[in-house]
Amino acid sequence: MLGASPALQVTPKQVTLSFGRTGIVVVGGGPAGLAPLLAAHRGGRLADLLREGVTVIEESGAVGEGTIGRWCINSDSTGFTFADCLTGPPGSELAALRNHPITKEFLAAGDGTVPLRRAGEFLALVGQEMNAVIAAAPNGRVLKRHRAISTESTGTGWRTLVRDTETGRERTIASRNVVLATGASQPAERLQSERVAGVKLVERYGHKLLQSGDVLSTVGFAAVSARLGSLGRPPRVAIIGGSTSAAAVAHALLHRMSEVGFGPGGVTLLHRRPLRIFYPSVEAALKEGYTEFGPDDICPVSGRVFRLGGFRLDSRELIMRARGIAGRPPEPRLHLHRLGEDDASSLAVLDNADLVIAALGYRPHALPVFDQAGSRVPLLAETSPQARLVDNDCRVLDASGNPLPHLFAIGLAAGFVPHGKLGGEASFRGQANGLWLWQSDVGGLIVDAILSPSSDQDYAEPFELDGWEPVAAEPVTLVQELEV
Repeated sequence: MLGASPALQVTPKQVTLSFGRTGIVVVGGGPAGLAPLLAAHRGGRLADLLREGVTVIEESGAVGEGTIGRWCINSDSTGFTFADCLTGPPGSELAALRNHPITKEFLAAGDGTVPLRRAGEFLALVGQEMNAVIAAAPNGRVLKRHRAISTESTGTGWRTLVRDTETGRERTIASRNVVLATGASQPAERLQSERVAGVKLVERYGHKLLQSGDVLSTVGFAAVSARLGSLGRPPRVAIIGGSTSAAAVAHALLHRMSEVGFGPGGVTLLHRRPLRIFYPSVEAALKEGYTEFGPDDICPVSGRVFRLGGFRLDSRELIMRARGIAGRPPEPRLHLHRLGEDDASSLAVLDNADLVIAALGYRPHALPVFDQAGSRVPLLAETSPQARLVDNDCRVLDASGNPLPHLFAIGLAAGFVPHGKLGGEASFRGQANGLWLWQSDVGGLIVDAILSPSSDQDYAEPFELDGWEPVAAEPVTLVQELEV
């Protein structure tokens, strides 16, 4: 069962203790869990949401950062994008943070990247402030060091079973709405069926196979560095994937592993789909001689080229150098290899590699869901490796594709695809895991469904910061997983 061990398959009916009733239970207090609250803050509706009653369940001892600060790479979101989460009416609940030194640091970064370690510190600060705001509300509550075990339909809402991770005590919380922000993973069992160039990855390369998440953590990166450094010669690494995380691994190996010397072609990126480049406009793309796009690759809302599917920032520069786009200096250490054209040559790359890294995307952690009778409700996300967890309104889908009333999900690998006023190119295939999207329009969809305001609510009211007014932020992705 996806996202839960057998020990967690417990129905709430076994428990009699209760925390009482609230309006909204948010399961997970990381960046995605805070996103609907930040979307409400952006539109001046956080107080309205808190009046409904908000309970946040977070397994760690703090809300806000999640795991983002554990990665050893830079973000594919800009400094402006992070700071923009504080947008809201003057004098709003988070207004004091707008002049905080780390906020100013991110604003100074502008359209440039920031280290995810520093981004984690910023989000921890935002989480600390939001924690205080929620706890101060009469109907607000933050349950830290608590784990959500399951949620059960009551007919008019949900009853969520939670466990105190320190005492083991279990209770239930009744609510009208539940928002799942339970994160995602790269399940090892998924690799068992993965084939590349006609062979099973695990069977042939299991002894030297890692997943991108294992490499990009601070601890994992140090271990990989030691492993490659012990070879006593220039190493050969093969990365399988055409996503941002695949390019991020390549960039980290070549630019953050100073003790390891890669020779020409030392890192090979094996991909099936074309590697697309983001441009802020058609004019900007054509000015640099980039013509690999058509009408379906242009966002109808912003006019940007490959707004969702294109590489950005560090990954963008690396791929442009490897491809020789726009006069960028070459990067001879990186070789791009298209899968599906010559299986023999693909296998030669993989066979000769000292390390094979699979960057094949993430799958959501879905909280076990039960119906009123106590029977398990299979979810669509559990039916196949590519199935979505949510529909276009962030509602969790059962195995038949039907939305479950008042049960929402948001965050990495939930499967949300921007549409309508959210923009995005028609050719985009994959999932857009954008922090700004979560904190604005996507989070706003959930807030709308809970509060049911007018459909034309505007979420883009800017805040003032010593005379500075932010420009419209972009839904830049933290991790943007496309097909390989």
